[in-house]
Amino acid sequence: MHNQRRIVFWMGTAVVAMLLVCACKPMSTTNSNTNSNSNSNANSNITSNNVNSSSDNTGPSINTREPEKYSATLVLTMETQGGDRSVGIPSLSLQVARNGDDRRVEFKLPDGSPLVYLDHANHNYVILPSRKQYAELTKEATGIQLQKLITPGQLVEDIKSKRGVERVGDETINGRTAEKYRYSTSTNTNTKAGEVKAEAFVYVDKETGLPLRAEMNAESSGDVKGMKAARVVAEMRDIKTDIDASMFETPAGYENVPPEKVRQQIDALTSALAAILKAMIANASATPAPGASVTPQ
Repeated sequence: MHNQRRIVFWMGTAVVAMLLVCACKPMSTTNSNTNSNSNSNANSNITSNNVNSSSDNTGPSINTREPEKYSATLVLTMETQGGDRSVGIPSLSLQVARNGDDRRVEFKLPDGSPLVYLDHANHNYVILPSRKQYAELTKEATGIQLQKLITPGQLVEDIKSKRGVERVGDETINGRTAEKYRYSTSTNTNTKAGEVKAEAFVYVDKETGLPLRAEMNAESSGDVKGMKAARVVAEMRDIKTDIDASMFETPAGYENVPPEKVRQQIDALTSALAAILKAMIANASATPAPGASVTPQ
């Protein structure tokens, strides 16, 4: 089921979080014919209904790992294609860092102010530097588990488990030497999307073991909401292995507030992600002019 969802994620209904996962990991191997009892419209809400997929589960795995200490910038971009135009989705940029068991992820809210997620000493916090406030998180209070975010550690563990990849040499990515891996697969969705073919390339930093870049290109023989192809790219930039341990502590002098006080900022973050998906679907569904290029702002 997971393999099927990854292959057809770009058909207009996959959530943004699913896009992030797909960008950084080759698809798992299955041979399945799954029937769903869902009453959703398969033309606009494609899940795993009646999907036949095939790929090779033999061969080498991807040689990747996550350093105990590092910081980096994770940038994700996506483009869909249909007819005579392409639609560029606004990129997402995250500042990520690790210090042993402690982790930190920093986002930019729609108003430009930063929001920091901190996993420190088995506690989870949201920090708002612009307001000099922080709150300890609970799912009940915020309605979301930020600790379930797609972090480099989660991506590395998933990538390591994949088989059926092909080592295709070395390349230089952003000044760093990387091992290059290739993975390809195809799926018959038994829907208007038709057959979906996907190819992924993963570039792993030889020094740190981090995935420096992951590219996924998918193309459909059919058509769903005007989309026939998609390209997703995730890059790990500005990697540093010397980090400041104070980054992983709640800032001195900041006010400790109840988690309900930061709910608005968390909602703003999730709303921004939803807006990106909505813009993608709206632009893909619109009647294209010849040669038109649409980029959501």
